Amino acid sequence: MSHLPLPAQNTAQNRLSSEPNSPWDSVEDLPEPVLPWMKSESRQSFGASSRSSVESGSLHVVKRYQPDPDQKKRQIWTARKWWILFSNAILFCYGLGILLLALLTFFKLYQRADVVIVGERMILNLITATGVICLFSSILGFVGIMLNNRAVLTFYNLFLWVCFGMIAAIGYVAYRKAKWNIEGKLSYQWHYDLTSDGRSRIQANLHCCGYKQFTDFHERSNKCFPRTLLPGCRFKYQQFTKDALKITWIVAFSLIPLHLFVLITALLCSNHINRKFGKNLPPKIYRLDYQGIVAGTPTGSSINLHHDGLQQRNR
Repeated sequence: MSHLPLPAQNTAQNRLSSEPNSPWDSVEDLPEPVLPWMKSESRQSFGASSRSSVESGSLHVVKRYQPDPDQKKRQIWTARKWWILFSNAILFCYGLGILLLALLTFFKLYQRADVVIVGERMILNLITATGVICLFSSILGFVGIMLNNRAVLTFYNLFLWVCFGMIAAIGYVAYRKAKWNIEGKLSYQWHYDLTSDGRSRIQANLHCCGYKQFTDFHERSNKCFPRTLLPGCRFKYQQFTKDALKITWIVAFSLIPLHLFVLITALLCSNHINRKFGKNLPPKIYRLDYQGIVAGTPTGSSINLHHDGLQQRNR
């Protein structure tokens, strides 16, 4: 009785199983493990010993999960990020307001702007610099908040201290000038500090002639002449300067508590704008040492990396 031939499928399976060079039965084609903490010679010796100790029956094929790069996971903003965004919006508002006030003065878009430019030049320059620095700091803060960039927020915190000093300087200069002998200071300014053009501009804006009267350091114009009916500029100039300085130091000192809120919020929340832990390093309790790193296989065989890798590295 003749034997029947085996099916072609079984024959192919036997041929595949009998081939010694099958990629599933050989360990020669396995890639070397990636061990960045070991030198190249240690990795080569470790790879050879690990491949010789692994049996083909202990290998398992696992399909790699490939995440979709087009699908981005939506991250929820933390409460601290909302707080720093709110405080930075406040900084942007009053920084923009300070800068707009300075620009309105320089472009003479209100009635007494010329008197401020001539008489209070130093305070006007301080206000302009404060507005520019506060506005720049707020824009820098928005960049750091939106990009979750802690390095940018570090510079943002430094600029907040500069803003604090500038706001305090405006209040101090205005208060000091308004509270101590304002009459004597303005008289000295009119007679010795102001130029002819400056006195002429104040006379034209306040509708006056001379300081106390026509004969007291006047500047001739079509309205300021010997028989003019215009009064001296002392009362109007002193009254306007006192009111302007009072408003200036009250507003400046009122901004200090608000700016302290912005400053403290930035200091407390800049390092917590996302859920990243510190510098993305695990806590020390979860870090592995070389003695605790062990490569194991499903069959139970293991290789001690500290014994096989580090000793060869130290040779």
